[in-house]
Formats: sequence, C-alpha cells, structure tokens
Amino acid sequence: MYSARVNPKNVPSLTLPTDDYEQMKGMSNTRLVAVLRSAVLSPERQGRFSPPPPEAHDAYTVHHRSGCIDVVLHAEGEAVFCCKFVPTERY
Repeated sequence: MYSARVNPKNVPSLTLPTDDYEQMKGMSNTRLVAVLRSAVLSPERQGRFSPPPPEAHDAYTVHHRSGCIDVVLHAEGEAVFCCKFVPTERY
C-alpha cells in the first residue's frame, strides 16, 4: 500500500516548471510517468538535477493538485522521491 501524501521533510523532491503544464493536466497517469521517465529519469538527464532522482524504484503514483502535478517514486512501498511539475509562470 502506498501513502496518498508525501511528507516533504522525509522525501527529496524536485520542482520542474514546464510550459506544457496545461497539456499535462489532461494526460493519463501512464503518460505522465512516461514524461517523467524521458525528461528526468533517462540516464543522460538524471545527473542534471539536484537532488538527483534515485535509480532504484519499483512503482509510481501520480497526484493532481491545484497548480501542481506530483509524480512520486516508490521503493518497496515507501515514497523515495517526488517530482513536481508546475506551470512556468509560477517561477
């Protein structure tokens, strides 16, 4: 069972402003995970981010919140990383 909420004090997170946020709001969870995998988790991109996402994970959850889409990586049932997609204008 995966926690419905991520405690930011315990889980490293990365906030990514994106111009495609409005389009992403209409994407399926599967498609959002695919975006995360290509934009953040691919080997050629992983080293560009701080904190770096963990290589070891076995599941994802997606949470749509007001002004933010969280994609949470899990390892053995525990949240280990959160990538927050936000609209560019927030930054």
